[in-house]
Amino acid sequence: MNVFVAGMFVASFLTIAQLNPGFGHIRWFAASYAVGMLTPLAEFLLPIAPSPVPFMIMSYAGVFAGMTLMAPALSRLYGQRPAWRIATVIIVGGICLRSLIWNGQRNEFWYELTYQAPFAVAALFCAATTLAHGRSTALDRTTAGLFTIIAAHFLLKPFAAVYFGSGATASTYVSSTYALISQASSGVLLLGAGLLVLINSLQMVVLKDRSDAASDALTGLPNRRALNSAFDQISGQTSGRSGPVSAAIAIFDIDHFKQINDRWGHAKGDDVIRAVARCLDDNRPDNAMVARIGGEEFVVLMPWQGESLARLSCEKLRLAVSQLTFMRLAKVTVSVGVTPVARHDDLSIALGRADRGLYRAKDTGRDRCVFEPQAPVVPDADVKTAGGSNRLGGPVKRLG
Repeated sequence: MNVFVAGMFVASFLTIAQLNPGFGHIRWFAASYAVGMLTPLAEFLLPIAPSPVPFMIMSYAGVFAGMTLMAPALSRLYGQRPAWRIATVIIVGGICLRSLIWNGQRNEFWYELTYQAPFAVAALFCAATTLAHGRSTALDRTTAGLFTIIAAHFLLKPFAAVYFGSGATASTYVSSTYALISQASSGVLLLGAGLLVLINSLQMVVLKDRSDAASDALTGLPNRRALNSAFDQISGQTSGRSGPVSAAIAIFDIDHFKQINDRWGHAKGDDVIRAVARCLDDNRPDNAMVARIGGEEFVVLMPWQGESLARLSCEKLRLAVSQLTFMRLAKVTVSVGVTPVARHDDLSIALGRADRGLYRAKDTGRDRCVFEPQAPVVPDADVKTAGGSNRLGGPVKRLG
């Protein structure tokens, strides 16, 4: 039964890795359970094998190596560097201990404890890795707790082995009462650990998909969908308050970007976009969001910032961009239109107003920030924007 359960985990992890190319590291879990399958397989073959020695080695090595391999797999899942040196020390130590008791007396407490101790250490290695490299979620804490229980259960096995008897030889062990208890308890606990790791892997896939859906592929910044969500959240937080909403939104547009593309190529243009994105994100106010909404346009959403503070924040960002240096390029600058967010605004209205400020910044010389005051705005499908696209309609001519 344990062989089939382990095989199902191998197939599940391989399927997840195959269907999600960015999660190839999940194959490490498949490898862990594939190695672990050797133990129940060896114990099944032990009674009928002409020579038990190869299967004794396989029985010990399967679960031990598989569980030790689980810890680096967990590190990879969490995007951390695996502790291969620790894993190597544990494996070498386990091999040495097993060699020391190879001809030892079965059913003696110290023999059984020495046999089980490396398994407990490997389980604790998994628990420590989950706590050190995990995200400190309830799922991670539960997983670490279960690995700790698994370690404790290995340390309790020597008492059961002495009490029930583990068989005079490895071949007779399989038919002993202790073997039934040992295999059943380990099987249930490792099944639980596998399910938790499987759930954790699927959760990471879902979180990555959500992040990708809300991220701009070129810059890694939030995209228009994420901006919509953030704007709606701010509107929800202030909908029950009286007085003006203390928030602002700004559009940043790279000046003369078409000339950069035409002269140096789109690859260089992409480099400029990425550099400006990093600069804006590194220098934004702590509670602000920087999003890329297309082309060379970025939006900065600034919660709880009034006119004066929003102006200062935008000027700081504009100056930071102007300090960027690019090989073979003259100074890169941005024009900015900033406006307060009114209580009745939706995102298209607020962006339309900020876009008028951006248009005036372009029209009056570029590399400047223009504040567009709050005023009742009716969305117009024919309004043309300075950024090169109609917010509510089709494309228009970009001013650059």
